[in-house]
Amino acid sequence: MAQKPIEYKYGPRSVALGDFDNDTILDMAIANHIVNKIAVYLGNGDSSFRNPTMYSTGSYSSPYMVTVADFNNDNRSDIAVANFGTNNIGIFHGFGNGSFASQIELSTGSSRPVAIIAADFNNDSLLDIATANYGTHSVSIFYGYGHGNFSPPITYSTGYDSLPISLAAGDFNNDNYLDLAIANYGTNNVGVLFGNSNTTFEKQITFSTGLASHPYSIAIGHFNDDGFVDIAIANSGTHEIGVLLNNGNRTFANQATYSVGSASPYAVGVGDFNQDNRLDIVITNSGIENIGVLLGYGNGHFENPIIYSTESYSSISVAIADLNKDHRLDIVVV
Repeated sequence: MAQKPIEYKYGPRSVALGDFDNDTILDMAIANHIVNKIAVYLGNGDSSFRNPTMYSTGSYSSPYMVTVADFNNDNRSDIAVANFGTNNIGIFHGFGNGSFASQIELSTGSSRPVAIIAADFNNDSLLDIATANYGTHSVSIFYGYGHGNFSPPITYSTGYDSLPISLAAGDFNNDNYLDLAIANYGTNNVGVLFGNSNTTFEKQITFSTGLASHPYSIAIGHFNDDGFVDIAIANSGTHEIGVLLNNGNRTFANQATYSVGSASPYAVGVGDFNQDNRLDIVITNSGIENIGVLLGYGNGHFENPIIYSTESYSSISVAIADLNKDHRLDIVVV
């Protein structure tokens, strides 16, 4: 495991990967919320990175999460960031050479966005943006119009005092329209909003993650072979990973849990780490210098976590990709 390049005094909160300079080598973007900047690290192809270039997200912006996608259809990777402090989304359009234009801002009202994802929710081949809004207990959808332009946000409630903190997009009912799954930290549940053909979402349906579980992060994947997408959750309050298996009828089975000991799991990711064609789960643990990998059996069940040291106490975000082209997935933690 390669250690090092991230500067922790800047307050890294989120990491995302993409090829910013079109050299087929993965690069890295990090949201540094203390210094109100994103940092772009160009990859060397051997799991190491060059010194970062910083881009301002604005005074008092406190950027919480970054995501990488092509928002203006120019075949170059762009970066979008949820600016918690200034209630906006910042979009940095990439030039394709590893550098980026200054931030374009999309207002999120008074919402305090903490999480951001990109997906095509209305099947028009243009990427849309969804945010989890910690301040207004809601999620917002910004529909892409092309050329990097977006609609005003359409907002859906996640419930009183829900404190939504993480979200993922997947087609949970196999109707070819993406749905949203949300980790509601305040109300101890996963909320699912089913997407409709008319580009709206239905009212949230909730699935409990347990008393005082405080789910902090959510990820999705096919954990068994029933053809329906399942959900994994990092339950920071109960020191557990939760797995919600999809019943296929717009419901999920009761949560199965896996203990991570005394650690508080903050971020959860999904990938096949041991090349057995079965999805595994990785978690980052805050307050303790390690991450955990839960190997999947392929039937919806997982082994207890295998622990790996990270030499970092503040791990709250994870990204997964093959950084050194050895055909094995690598894990980036901040």
